[in-house]
Amino acid sequence: MASLLPTSAPSAQDVDARGVLDFLDALERDGHDPHSIVLSRHGQVISRGWWAPYSPNRIQLLYSLSKSFAATAVGLLVDEGRVSLDTPVFDLIPSGSLPADVTIPERYRRLTLGQCLQMATGHDTEAWLPGPNQAAYLPSSDGTDPVLTAILAHEPEHEPGSAWAYNQVATYLVAAAVRGVTGGSLLDLLRPRLLARLDPDSPDAARWHVTATGRELGFSGLHLGTDAVHALAQTYLDRGRWQGEQLLSEDWVTTATTPTDLPNREEAPNPDWTHGYGCSFWGARLGYRGDGAYGQFAIVLPEQDIALAITEETTDMQGVLDLVWEHLVPAVDRPGSADDDAELARRLESLAVPMPGGSADGPLRASWTRSPDSTVADRYAAAELTADARGWSLALEGTDDPIAIGHGQWTESALVVGDAMLPVVAAGGWQGEEFVAQLRLVELPHRLLLRGRPDGSMTLDWHEVPLYGTDPIALAVRTAEKA
Repeated sequence: MASLLPTSAPSAQDVDARGVLDFLDALERDGHDPHSIVLSRHGQVISRGWWAPYSPNRIQLLYSLSKSFAATAVGLLVDEGRVSLDTPVFDLIPSGSLPADVTIPERYRRLTLGQCLQMATGHDTEAWLPGPNQAAYLPSSDGTDPVLTAILAHEPEHEPGSAWAYNQVATYLVAAAVRGVTGGSLLDLLRPRLLARLDPDSPDAARWHVTATGRELGFSGLHLGTDAVHALAQTYLDRGRWQGEQLLSEDWVTTATTPTDLPNREEAPNPDWTHGYGCSFWGARLGYRGDGAYGQFAIVLPEQDIALAITEETTDMQGVLDLVWEHLVPAVDRPGSADDDAELARRLESLAVPMPGGSADGPLRASWTRSPDSTVADRYAAAELTADARGWSLALEGTDDPIAIGHGQWTESALVVGDAMLPVVAAGGWQGEEFVAQLRLVELPHRLLLRGRPDGSMTLDWHEVPLYGTDPIALAVRTAEKA
């Protein structure tokens, strides 16, 4: 799959490839588990690579980086004159979304679309409480939205627009407003108007996690390829233009990326979270960004004319930004060399996550029962392992199809439960009397570690537990194909 933009050697764009190499070294050395990177300067891609088994044709859950795409959907409507940021958000949400006996509290009535984008709902803190979260899994027989009903049960403590507090409810309301204005989903709007232009391969591939009633979360759940993420960053860097076409107005880009001066009701934990928030874009020490949990980034550096997309699994997102400031930014306008350019090209072609160790020598069959200290959901209560030509086949209780585990290579299969499917790429082997395998859920930032012990017990653990809970199938956005 080719780059969406012209490519260039870093030195031709006045970037020292040694700084990019040092950045890649630091990402791997500091344990961030990077999955992909696309870096451009002056509209030319100078670094583009995926750590195998991740690849350009795969999508990945973006978590809260989804908010920047939801905001861009609003930008398209603002540019068309179909909405104003000053419009009360519940004026845009169809009345049929709420039961007839539900009253909209006065502060919610005054809450505007723009205040939702700015996280200025008037709440003291996160309002995506157990009520809305649980309501996301409730069906509806009358077309109403149980999540909106649950949201309205917690009126903001203060007037809308009085202060800032990060809040998933805000972007859920944005998504509801977009659906109300367009009569379709966020992806229905974004596919032809944005995604088909940014990445011709992405419109059909894009997925968005939805509630039980089929409504996109808005604040999270978008699955998209790294090239499309980078293309969004490049479009904002170029003031709304993509390859000569004005997709977004310059006025919208300014509005979306200019941090407000609202007082902050939350204590920011890290330096790059203290520079304010625009319309679903963060200010930073340099430039601005969209970001999502576990290290999904769309970074825009106007002063350096840099656009950067990164996907990974890390809990140290500030650490990743620190490495950008330490290694990448100083490499801009620093003399490079053809030798370093060539070394970087070779490195990008050979990127790979560490392969799990282990031997093929061991029992041809083994079975285990889940240890209670496993961090994956209880439904996966037992497993049976069988050697086969590719390595091993793992029959995991609670799933419908066996999972393939390669030896010395990543082997792809799927975790299937009913109609839901998650692609899995796995590798492993025997380490003494224990069988150890790594299961990478390659459309998510996450991975699982299986350890089968000689006493018949096994642990199945998340490296980092997803924000959606401990059951991996809850994050699935694909449907299983049944024979």
